[in-house]
Amino acid sequence: MSTGTGTDTGTGTGTGTGEHAGYRELLREAFVRRYEDGADSWSEEPAMRELVPLLCTELAPGSSVIDIGAGRGRDMELLLAQGHRVTAVDLVRLPDWEDIARRYGAAAAFEVGNFADLADDRVFDAAVDNGVLHHQAPEDYAPYLANVRQRLRPGGLLAVSLFTTAEELAEGVLNRAEDGRLSRWFNEREATELLAGAGFTVTAVRTVRRELPGLAYLLVLARRDA
Repeated sequence: MSTGTGTDTGTGTGTGTGEHAGYRELLREAFVRRYEDGADSWSEEPAMRELVPLLCTELAPGSSVIDIGAGRGRDMELLLAQGHRVTAVDLVRLPDWEDIARRYGAAAAFEVGNFADLADDRVFDAAVDNGVLHHQAPEDYAPYLANVRQRLRPGGLLAVSLFTTAEELAEGVLNRAEDGRLSRWFNEREATELLAGAGFTVTAVRTVRRELPGLAYLLVLARRDA
């Protein structure tokens, strides 16, 4: 793996513990600032809206979904409109949530805080990670995915989007933004191997080009192994 510097977009929630608590707080503060400043360009990025349609190709009607790093709730709204029940989790409470709650009532639930710190033992049919995993510290990839797996029923679906490049990426690249957030660019082999090692079987992969030159999202759909 090579390392470098670069800019990134996306929304997420840190998952480290112990020595990684400082990075968790860095992530939280960085996203609070960006939302307060209206610098969350990813919220309206067209390429970010391709993950839920991929998930819905295999998602049963009326499913329960946890949206990790839900941000302003754009993916949540798409799922709610199709009749699913959605729990949004994010480090930041956003005013958009109030409108979603009014329109969808009990089908929409919200949690403010770190996904890894959810206190109950709820299990879901599917999980959406539209820009979370790639912001974790590399040593937290496995613990993060273990937490996701624990929240899914056997056979449950995980839809995840990862930073990548528009052209084939030979190996992963770890970037650090000016505000300290890490972002990893993955290739398909790395993503598949990472998920397989965490107890998931990949069922679909798509690359979606972004408006930023040379960059793309790697969309991956996977099922939790029994």
